[in-house]
Amino acid sequence: MIKKAVHENLGEIVQVLEEVKVHMLNKGIDQWDEEYPNRLILAQDIDNCEAFIYEDKGELLAYMTLNEKYDDEYNDLDWKTSSPFIVVHRLFVKPAAQGRGISSKMIEYVEQYASICSYRSIRLDAYSLNNTANVVYLKKGYAQVGEVYFRKGKFYCYEKAIEGS
Repeated sequence: MIKKAVHENLGEIVQVLEEVKVHMLNKGIDQWDEEYPNRLILAQDIDNCEAFIYEDKGELLAYMTLNEKYDDEYNDLDWKTSSPFIVVHRLFVKPAAQGRGISSKMIEYVEQYASICSYRSIRLDAYSLNNTANVVYLKKGYAQVGEVYFRKGKFYCYEKAIEGS
């Protein structure tokens, strides 16, 4: 089940995030560290009512943030749709639960949420060395519109138009 995160979830969210960071580093993906994302950022996501979790049988297995915020680097890209759009941030799945289609369920949730809230599109970026994430977004029909450079390197930017918007 996907639902909004509350502060009581924060400890478990941080624990899963730390597992994800170790798992990614073990796969040679140096995308996240102690600077980003961290407990303070996740707490702010919850404060802003922008944090969503996926739970199964009471266990937190995934997390993401949805809002309209984006980095200035997005302004230089050739987006295909206009405002309003929603942006996905910090989508991660507990390593022990990966491969079960949870990230796909999270993305489907975003698409339904975007449609209900009358967004014209969904935008996001994924670290270029995170092949798993990039394959998932392409498979789900997201179009790569360009690339940007952040502190950790090159990120591919994706967009998907919402039908009926």
